[in-house]
Order: sequence, then C-alpha cells, then structure tokens
Amino acid sequence: MREVAWLDRADAVAQAYGASQGRSSLAVCATHEEIERVTEAIRRRRRTIGALGEDVQLTRHASLNWTTAQKGDARNFRPGQILGFHRAIKGIARNESLEVIRVEGERIIVRHESGREQTVTSRHAKSFDVLEQHPIEVAAGDRLLLTANRRERGFRATNGEIFTVAQVDAAGRMSLEDGRTVPAEYRQFAHGYAVTAHRSQGKSVDAVIISADGMQKELFYVAASRGRESVDVITGDKERLRDTVARSTARTSASELARRARPGLRETSGVWRPQGLWCGAPHSL
Repeated sequence: MREVAWLDRADAVAQAYGASQGRSSLAVCATHEEIERVTEAIRRRRRTIGALGEDVQLTRHASLNWTTAQKGDARNFRPGQILGFHRAIKGIARNESLEVIRVEGERIIVRHESGREQTVTSRHAKSFDVLEQHPIEVAAGDRLLLTANRRERGFRATNGEIFTVAQVDAAGRMSLEDGRTVPAEYRQFAHGYAVTAHRSQGKSVDAVIISADGMQKELFYVAASRGRESVDVITGDKERLRDTVARSTARTSASELARRARPGLRETSGVWRPQGLWCGAPHSL
C-alpha cells in the first residue's frame, strides 16, 4: 500500500496501470469523481506513449436507474432525456432510443431519428429505461465498458463487459478488436479503465489498482479479489483506509462474503489468498 497526495493520486494510478503493460488491468475507485480523474490520467498517459488514436467526439447514454413508479409520473421527465426501449410498443421497436421533446400533462412526447413524434404514457413505463446524454471522447485503442445488454443479429453485448476499440470513424461507428461492430444506436457505454467496487464484481484481471481513502470492508474484499496476480493499493490516508476497511456494515461474515466474491477464496492465518494472490486482512494493511 502506498500513500500519495490526493492531487498526485490520479497520476500515480495511471503510472501503476501503465506498468502492467501486457497484462489486463483495472483501477477500482471509491467515487465517480475519482473515476473521472483517474480515467483522464490513464488516457493522457496512453496517448503520450502512442497507445491511443485520434479522439472522436461521441455521445453516450447513462441510465438514471428510475423505478417503474418514477417512470410512470410524467412530471419527472425533461426535454433532452432519452428513452431506451428494451421492449417494443406500437410504433417503437425494441432497442430503439428516442429523445424526449416535451411533456404535455400525462403525455411524454418523444422524437424518432426520422423526426416523427410519438406519445408515450405511464402504461409504457415497464418497456423503457430513462437515460441522459453525456459527451465522451473515444479513440482507437480505448478500453470501453458496456453498460447495457443487447441481443440482436450481428451484435451481442453484455452489461459490464470491457472491450478494446479497434477503430472509430468520424461518423461515430466503432469497430472492436474482437471483430464486432457497435450499432450506431447503441450508446450505453463508458470508458473502461476505472470502475467502482460494485461495478468490478464478476470481473477478473491480472492486476488491480485500488484508489481510495476509505472503503467498506466488503467492497474492499470484492475489489482486491478481482486481481489474479497483483493488487496495488494507492491512498492519500493509510490510517483512514485501514480504519474504514476494518469496519463491516454487513451481517454476513467476511469469510462468507469473500467466498461469494470468488469461489475458492480462502483464509489462512488471517490472510486471504485468492488463487495464490496475497490480499491482507484489514489488520494487515
């Protein structure tokens, strides 16, 4: 574990990420703000060494994670939001995304790419997700995180999957290193260099870099157990991190949670050893 000043931490994480060249890596951060700072630092470093091509400005869609009740109340909607349909309704196909233009009483007026307007009401609430638009720069060589499932002819995607961009043209069409081409209407992705501990679940990489001043014990175990070969912990306050990791907010034991995080993780004399990886217990940090 290394202690690094907050202003220098993003660069330190980027350096650790770059040092694992040739191995799969993932940074795990405690906050979304830090994810943005770390992502920027990693991309800046990768551009310096020629690992990224020229940036293309795209728009990505991020879910607002609204409940059915929230989607059923037209007063919650604002122009510019996107409705992503995972279930077809009359006039709107499955996987189609439409922009909210205005709200008229209980009616939500959305617009198709063709310019045609259509009305959506509360009875359609279970058929779509509410998304907001964010700008994102993407280049050949970038690592991107998929944030929505898609099953259609010619393109299959799994929420949480991380892939490498082979090419992106001026029109925003992306080709992936595995041969897939991302449909123009699929915009549910983000940069895939750094994620939260929650988002890291289910992933397995060679090297994990944890960047945090504080993290719950359960989340720390989940994040650390993602690395097959190494875990690098970078913090601005060792004592605070030790203190927060030593505390549990769950009723289940750390042993039970660790076993759930990765089958085969076992404790030996107070030390967690997932497939040969050293990951110290809280008092050993």
